[in-house]
Amino acid sequence: MTNRTDPTDAAIDADTGDRADDVPPPRITRALERRAPAGARLTSLSFAEVEARAHAVLPELAALRPTIGDTPLVPVPSRHGRGTVWLKMESGNDTGTVKARTAYALLCGAVAGHGSRSLRCVEYSSGSLAFALAEFCAVLGLDLHLVVPHTSPDSLCVALRRLGAGVSKAPEGTGFLGAMEEAARVAETDDRHLLLQHCAAEAVAMHRELTGAETVRQLRAARVEPAAVAASVGTGGTVLGMTLALRTVWPECAAFAVFPAEGPYADPLPPTGTPRMKGTGGLGHGLRQPLLAPHEAALGFREVAHPDALEGMRVLRSEHGIAVSASGAGAWLVASQALDDAAAPGGAAVAVVASRGTKEEWADAGAGR
Repeated sequence: MTNRTDPTDAAIDADTGDRADDVPPPRITRALERRAPAGARLTSLSFAEVEARAHAVLPELAALRPTIGDTPLVPVPSRHGRGTVWLKMESGNDTGTVKARTAYALLCGAVAGHGSRSLRCVEYSSGSLAFALAEFCAVLGLDLHLVVPHTSPDSLCVALRRLGAGVSKAPEGTGFLGAMEEAARVAETDDRHLLLQHCAAEAVAMHRELTGAETVRQLRAARVEPAAVAASVGTGGTVLGMTLALRTVWPECAAFAVFPAEGPYADPLPPTGTPRMKGTGGLGHGLRQPLLAPHEAALGFREVAHPDALEGMRVLRSEHGIAVSASGAGAWLVASQALDDAAAPGGAAVAVVASRGTKEEWADAGAGR
């Protein structure tokens, strides 16, 4: 596990076996630059207001709200037992992952901004977000097109189509960034709204007002004062929203954005298909997550190698009976380090666990024994 103090040193695409070109894709690069939210918007946007406008346009959205949130906060010892890490178990959402929250926030933001239920959307994903969006859009009757990386299994595409979504694959050899580029192309040529999760200020606001507020209530009920919060990064919305919420109550709470060691933040090199924690990592080509870029100084950047994350999965399951994704294990390891390295024992930290882990992750974890 690596402590990185200079976030300009590094990043990757998340979960693919392809290698991207040496040149950053132009459409998605322009979209990220054009729609990158200002730092002030990330701290001030009211999700409650966005949600209310969206519900007024599409009342069916309100029926989805009870399916997300109020997920458990479960205490486990830190890796070396000098403190307690409270795991925010996002597998408690109806879709089984934190991406249910993201999907809901993206759709509320899009509907509120569009002002009509005739919205036609497109988005990129390698799995969990795609399923959540497809399920929600099927309920809402929204037209959705999803772009997945070229290496995604055909079974994923079939399952998404059964939910009513249009599905296409990115060109071969372009990786996750290629899926982002293809989604931007589809948005232009098919007159669709690109949800663009990497620029979604509404996702940060949702995590601040919902996920973070829930966690604050749970910690207060347990009479716990957290010294740190850690979350593995896909877009950065979770870690930033949680940080903003917890620091309103505990201003000294440290915050750690966790990246794969195989693909750290702001890497100037193209992304590769090296195995790493699924659903995490930067974008490559020196691109930075627009949700994190304005707040780099407020975050600590940490890296976890894939074998260490798999070992964390095994430890949490064998010693504590809890199944977590590799990214959740990575967050636990980073939160643990903050406590285990502290001058005094007995501290507490929070780690966000995105899901219980995929079959593929558990197969990899088992193979590492």
